[in-house]
Amino acid sequence: MSMRPNKNIYRFYILVCVLIVALGLFLFNIFKYRNINKTVVTEAGTELPSANVFLKDNSTDAKYVTDLTWININQPGAHKIEIEVGGTKYKVKLEIKDTTAPTAQIQDVDLYEGRTVKPSEFIKEITDATNVTVSYKAEPEYSKIGTREVELILEDTSGNKSEYKAKLRVSKTNDIVKVDIQNRALNLEAFLKNPEDLPNAVLLEPKSVPAEIGIYPAKVMIGDTTYESNISVTDLTPPKADAVAQSIWQNDSIEASKFVTNIEDMTNVSVTYKETPDFSLVGDQTVKLLLTDEGGNETEIESILTVVKDTESPQIYGVKDNTIYINNPVSFKKGVYVYDNRDGEISVSVDSSQVNQKVAGQYPVVYTATDSSGNTSSKEAIFTVKEMKVTMEQLEVIADEVLAEITTPDMTLREKAWEIYQYVNTLLTYTGVSDKTDWMYEAYNGFTNKVGDCFTYFAMSELLLNRIGMETMRVERLTKPGEAKHYWHLVNYGEGWYHFDACIHIPKLVSFMLTDAEMDAFSARVGKDNYYYRFDKENYPRTPEK
Repeated sequence: MSMRPNKNIYRFYILVCVLIVALGLFLFNIFKYRNINKTVVTEAGTELPSANVFLKDNSTDAKYVTDLTWININQPGAHKIEIEVGGTKYKVKLEIKDTTAPTAQIQDVDLYEGRTVKPSEFIKEITDATNVTVSYKAEPEYSKIGTREVELILEDTSGNKSEYKAKLRVSKTNDIVKVDIQNRALNLEAFLKNPEDLPNAVLLEPKSVPAEIGIYPAKVMIGDTTYESNISVTDLTPPKADAVAQSIWQNDSIEASKFVTNIEDMTNVSVTYKETPDFSLVGDQTVKLLLTDEGGNETEIESILTVVKDTESPQIYGVKDNTIYINNPVSFKKGVYVYDNRDGEISVSVDSSQVNQKVAGQYPVVYTATDSSGNTSSKEAIFTVKEMKVTMEQLEVIADEVLAEITTPDMTLREKAWEIYQYVNTLLTYTGVSDKTDWMYEAYNGFTNKVGDCFTYFAMSELLLNRIGMETMRVERLTKPGEAKHYWHLVNYGEGWYHFDACIHIPKLVSFMLTDAEMDAFSARVGKDNYYYRFDKENYPRTPEK
């Protein structure tokens, strides 16, 4: 007997297969979408997000397969789209929602009698992704004279709401009338919104304009009705000023206010460039300036700006051949001063790499200075290294003993320098003999033997002035064949360089803190060709005039 298949068993097998396939697809999708955000919500009115927002791992790159140009980002709704990640495509959903209430810039309305006002008239500008309706919270009164508050409701198409307040003024007069504080003239017509009301109008107050800037109440009667207004006493007159030409270095800058002087105005005035000058352009250029007072009045004036290119190298002063000592510390910058026509006093670099202080001999030292414009200058001096006859420690002991005798701690630097001048000037007996190759030994000789010449005076002064911290520079007479040498100082105690020479003079001269002009006058008085204090002025800074 043959067996017939049971239909229920077939149906069972089919159901199981369907379930297995469904489960497989389900698990496949779970596995496939394990790193995917299936739905992303974005705010209406923003930019469309990048495809990467659908990835849980943002380090992976994704791109849109669907063309998104048809999606209106300002319109709320849900959109099925497709993205691609690493060659695999995924179906996802982008939801655009509007959850932000509208914002607006509000303006007050000043209404002449006789009409109603739409709510939108109080709106200057609305910001929202969707359309917005404006309505009154409560309808205002349009016929009642005066100022009242109006409440507005803004609602977008997604139901988001915001509330704002504005003011409605109903009057035949303007709210504020400006009056110039300088001429202080009241003009009745300026108060009226409609010039046709002038025959029936009377200014009740104020009777005169207040003398100070500010806002003051006013009243105007038109017919039988009194209207409130205000006068704003302000500055309506533009400022005046004289132009001043200016000159600057190339690539420097200058404030606009430097171009004007003699400003005339009743309020503070600011000065600005109408157009910023080209500070890199060498030569003359016209500068346009705006003078603005506190009342907002403007005046335009022109001036001339001259931009100068700096081509002058800095001047290095005080570089002289010098004597130093074996294994004794030395400051190669001492007595050297650099001045630049643009930058003022600047630093100097010293190349003393060829100097061997362990071996007696003569070595070159190069001084170099560069200004902010890149101009460079250099000078060279010969430093003679020799055996030391007396140590600086010995000299400092002598100097400290002398300074303790002639100065007090409360003296200024200038006062101490004066005491040094008098002490050295009167201590020595002039013999005309000294060792001009060794200032340290000559200073020691002067203090111990009390004899010497101009170099001895110089050496003793050098020691004492340095000990009190005075900035010094050695000056040497510019001699011709057969002329004697002479030495003295330029010193700076904080007010510029002055001449200091403790040596005795015939005729007598107190050569303490003298100017170039005073030195030249003495030279001209005692001999022809300005012999006595003739020196290379290119190698030294100029003194003040007084």
